[in-house]
Amino acid sequence: MNSIFFVAAVSGLLYTWDLQLKVLTAFRYSTARKYIKNNIWNWTRELFAVARLYGGLNVEIASDVPEEDVPQQCLLIANHQSLVDIAVLLFAFPHHSLRFVAKKELEHWYPAVSHVLRAQKHAMIDRRANYSSTMHRLGVFGRNSKSGYCPVVFPEGTRSRDGQVKTFSAGAVRRVLEYNPLPIVAVAVDGGYKVSHFTSLVRDTREKAYRARIMQIYPAPQTKQEVAATLKSAQQTITSQINSWQHMDA
Repeated sequence: MNSIFFVAAVSGLLYTWDLQLKVLTAFRYSTARKYIKNNIWNWTRELFAVARLYGGLNVEIASDVPEEDVPQQCLLIANHQSLVDIAVLLFAFPHHSLRFVAKKELEHWYPAVSHVLRAQKHAMIDRRANYSSTMHRLGVFGRNSKSGYCPVVFPEGTRSRDGQVKTFSAGAVRRVLEYNPLPIVAVAVDGGYKVSHFTSLVRDTREKAYRARIMQIYPAPQTKQEVAATLKSAQQTITSQINSWQHMDA
C-alpha cells in the first residue's frame, strides 16, 4: 500500500510543478527561471519528505568546512550514484544556484525535472556526440557560469552502480575552468546505488540514508597539472568518506 501512496504523491508533485512551469514558460522563459530559482529548494524538501514518509529515506547533510567558508560561486564536484544525486545536492546547497552537467536523455520525458534542466540551461551532454561537440557545449556552460551560478560536474562521467568511486576524469572540469576559473568544492554523496530510482525505495521497508558531505574546498587551479592534482586529491578524499559510510552500514 505504501508503494501506491508513494508513487501517487511523487507523481502528483512532479506533474503539478511541470504544469506550473509550462504555464509560466508560455508567457516568458525568464519568469519560469525566476520561479524555479525561488522554489527549487522547497521542491527538493517536499520530495524528500514524501520519500521519508513512504520509503523510510532519511537525507543527511553534513560538512567538514564551516558554512561561511563555502564560496558563493564555486565549481562543485561529486561522485555519482543516481539521478537522485541532483536533488540531494540541490538540497545540500540552499543558498547557491546550481547548474549540472547531465546526460541529454534527461532533457525530455521527466516531468518537472526536464523542464528545469531546459529552462535553467544546464549542460545537457549527448554521449553519442563527438569530442569537439561535447567540449563546445562545456565551454558554453563555463562561459555562461560567469552570470553567477555554480557549475556541478560528476567527474566519473557516469553513475556507479555499486557505490564504488570510479576514476575522476579532468576533461569536463578543465573545460569549464578555462572559461571561468573558480574554486572547487568536493562533495561526497552516498545512497544512490541503493536507491537508483525513487520507486525502489518502497521495496525495502528498512530505514535508509542518503548522505551528502562537503569534504574540502580547493583554490581555483590555474594549470592542467593543478586541475589533475586537485581531482586526484578530491577523489581520494571522497573515496575515503564513501568507504567509511559503507563500512558503517555493513
